[in-house]
Amino acid sequence: MKIVQISIENFKGIKDKVEITTNDFNCIVGKNDVGKSTVLKALDIFLNDKSPSNEDKNVYVDSTSIMIELTFEINPFLSIKIDEAIPTTFIEEELLNERGQLVIKKVWNVANDRPRAEWFIKRKSYADNDFLFLTETYLIKLCKTLGIETIKGNNQEYNNVEKRRKLREFYQANYLKYNYEYTPLATTGTTRQKIVLDVIKYLLPSFEYFKADTSLSESDSSIQKYFREKALNLLKVEINTNDLEESIRNKIEESLSKITTLINSIVPDEEHITANVDFDWSKLISTTFKSEKENINIPLSSRGDGFRRITMMSYFEMLAEETKGDKNIIFGFEEPETFLHPQVQKQLFEKLKNMVEVGYQIFSTTHSPIIVSETEINSIIYIKKNDNEYMVLQSNEINIREIIEDLGIKADDEIIRIYNNIKLFFLVEGPDDIEAFEHLAKLYKANEKISKTFYELDIHLLPLGGKDSIKHWVNLDIFNKLGRPFYVVIDSDRMNVEEINSRNAIRLIQDYKLKENIDFQVLRKREIENYIPYNYFTNIGISFTFDNYDYEDIKKKYSDAGGRKNAISHFTKLSYDELLISMSSNGNDEFLEIYNAVCNKIDLISN
Repeated sequence: MKIVQISIENFKGIKDKVEITTNDFNCIVGKNDVGKSTVLKALDIFLNDKSPSNEDKNVYVDSTSIMIELTFEINPFLSIKIDEAIPTTFIEEELLNERGQLVIKKVWNVANDRPRAEWFIKRKSYADNDFLFLTETYLIKLCKTLGIETIKGNNQEYNNVEKRRKLREFYQANYLKYNYEYTPLATTGTTRQKIVLDVIKYLLPSFEYFKADTSLSESDSSIQKYFREKALNLLKVEINTNDLEESIRNKIEESLSKITTLINSIVPDEEHITANVDFDWSKLISTTFKSEKENINIPLSSRGDGFRRITMMSYFEMLAEETKGDKNIIFGFEEPETFLHPQVQKQLFEKLKNMVEVGYQIFSTTHSPIIVSETEINSIIYIKKNDNEYMVLQSNEINIREIIEDLGIKADDEIIRIYNNIKLFFLVEGPDDIEAFEHLAKLYKANEKISKTFYELDIHLLPLGGKDSIKHWVNLDIFNKLGRPFYVVIDSDRMNVEEINSRNAIRLIQDYKLKENIDFQVLRKREIENYIPYNYFTNIGISFTFDNYDYEDIKKKYSDAGGRKNAISHFTKLSYDELLISMSSNGNDEFLEIYNAVCNKIDLISN
């Protein structure tokens, strides 16, 4: 279950209601003290069932009600049990919003010393004719009023699930009016409302929150709790702890009995005592890390903050790996790059992306230009403040130049360093594309299709970063300002052959005045991995289903085929004959088209 939207009102720096659209990876950016971590704290309170205090409400609002609402993408046909252990689904119970999503809202009145959350669900409601929470007696009465055949439940043909299904079918057939509205859910008792809430609570994801001020120590409670629980579970599997406890208890109680007898012989009857033997197996284990340096074991607590932060991040990565069968965990990181060297920050970003690729959802605040520059624009949540107004900007609302200025994002130093030594920059999306095009050039030269490789032509291949990443546009702007010749190749990201070019191709034309097939080219297929012939995979024992191979998202969907490293691990193993067929799917060799366009660009500049 993943979050697709967050709504927050009257919480910390947020005064009026704000709505945030979320993705698998969410990079929350902005200047210092604008409230980037407010989003993470709201998730922590909601998902970890905590209660805010009066200090958490916005200081400019008189209301004492704090509201946090989460919208989840959920399988509408997920089997759940509400009545009489009879399976049903969220969609059948009409517990989803108009887009088929689960919307849960929690409200706290922080004027109370111990505020308790009020729970609400947004669902399909039929006003006076609503039946979702009716008991059997009232369901039968409503069915009879509408002429629907039913009787008291017999746990077979007739039951409450059957009655509600018949009512829904009747309402739909007769076009009864309905609205999607918020319905309160009971937090106590045994009503159907309480059962629905219990089902939802059970399904909600957990939230692992790494705060900026998290104790950077192996004694951190979350780490110790994890290993103690793991040790206890293993202990119960390997050893019959009940028998062992009984044996130990019998022996200890012999001595305790003697002591209590002696004590009770002295004190008055009303002060007599009894002795108990309690077991807490989880306290048998405590974990520590030591660093070996110059043959000396140095405790983790004595290492620098950067080293300890890497250790904590590794804990979360391990947790993601060990729980990859259960993706119902959301991770929140508050400025994880703190104390880390820039190169390590890049490695950190890769770790976060890897966690996303195996199925987890991540929220991370950051002021690292490196992390932001690598992030796709649609994953950026840009926080601003204007006269105490908390503003959230996303996607098309984002002014890239403003983020660049706020965070000091710069073009890669490598670009400037090699600037004077090349004739033309050949710009591709990432390192995998560089490997692929260098492999193509090498094989085409060996088969006398071209006379020189890119390197021999003093053409330098550079990764711009994913075309949706901010770094892509920063670097491209630098090239334009420097007036240095370049040629761009971007993925098409098409889902089918009829689909038009992506918005990034349009942007290259409109914003940068580039001409297609002269200054840039869009791959015919979805991306470079789609040029790996399908029979290559079947020959190495990998098979998968697809609708149209040329437009499948192979990197994302088929981890067995190499995942993000497809171009390196598979593309570079392809022979010339295999590539020639793949590159000439429409009768024209696409690689030669790109190669000739690049060479023509050099000739134009030279002349």
